[in-house]
Amino acid sequence: MAQILNQTDRHEDMVTTMKKVIELGPNLNTDERNLLSVAYKNIVGSRRNSLRMITAIIEHEEGRGNTSRVEQLNNYKSTILNELEKYCNELIGLVDTQLLPNAKDAESRVFYEKLKADYYRYICESKPAEDKTETINKAKQCYENALEIAKNEIQPARPTSLGLILNYSVFLYEIIGQKQEAIELAQKTYNDCSTCIDELSDNSYSEATMILQLLRDNVSLWTQDSEQS
Repeated sequence: MAQILNQTDRHEDMVTTMKKVIELGPNLNTDERNLLSVAYKNIVGSRRNSLRMITAIIEHEEGRGNTSRVEQLNNYKSTILNELEKYCNELIGLVDTQLLPNAKDAESRVFYEKLKADYYRYICESKPAEDKTETINKAKQCYENALEIAKNEIQPARPTSLGLILNYSVFLYEIIGQKQEAIELAQKTYNDCSTCIDELSDNSYSEATMILQLLRDNVSLWTQDSEQS
């Protein structure tokens, strides 16, 4: 049913259905974990897009000196941000109370720590700088927990490890401003893993190749930005 709801873009219903799946058994397999991720990614993603759009509109209206319009828009922005935080915290709560305690293998533990970190990062994106220190620290801790597990128990070229490095480097670059560290991490991971993905199975090979390309794209973009600034 969750798969059908995904195909028909009924993502809030999909979240409800995946909660029922968790009630049946919190030790999710790979497909079930991915369905859970997709369900929340879509409902949170639409709100992330809304926040980017309304922030741009607010900046435009501020430039025109339209104070009353800016006030209205800021109120609506707060509404969207509250919705985003609600869904992010809901997923983080599911991971903390049910999913992570029942995760048996390294891949699933890395998946859940990374998931928590990503959703803390999404909360950070639109918060004022003075309001997001605690959330940044939580995101960083979850990424570091995932990195420690991956380093000790998962091959570096596995998609799970590569996806973690991809998102952690974005966090370093965009959220906490450690831009050079983000570039170096992404570049080193690309260099180290691009030569050893041939050992992976067909499905893993395809996914790993895609993530490596994203790492390479980010390095190119970030390096270009740093040269221009």
